[in-house]
Amino acid sequence: MRPLSIIILAALFSAVSVSSCKSAEVKTENAVKVQQPVEILYFHGKQRCITCIAIENETKALVEGELSSLVKKGKVTFRIIDITTPDGKKLAKKYKVTFSSLFVVTPNGAEDLTRFAFANARSNAKEFCSQLKNKVMKAVK
Repeated sequence: MRPLSIIILAALFSAVSVSSCKSAEVKTENAVKVQQPVEILYFHGKQRCITCIAIENETKALVEGELSSLVKKGKVTFRIIDITTPDGKKLAKKYKVTFSSLFVVTPNGAEDLTRFAFANARSNAKEFCSQLKNKVMKAVK
């Protein structure tokens, strides 16, 4: 009878140990999932046209205004990158940028909004800000 009790106790102890290890693994996996911020990257060179400046100004106004709460929470960042500097050249190479460009970068990849930005930032600023905000909001969720 005694050996049977020892075997049953050993089996129960093993089951409890395995169960607690599995729950510890799940907790570790959940703790690792940290949401990366959505990055808005505006690239420019030394010389910029009126539209290039409008892209920067409108994006900056949106980030500092309507998106400011997301910036404070660390969910959105905005970077202005001069592609003529050493650090700017590295980022420009990564995103294959050779002139003024606008990107929204999420954990799923980077979306090039340059054509859209050039078409709207100066002539239709309201639409530009609305669409850019929508893209950022969808990426944050």
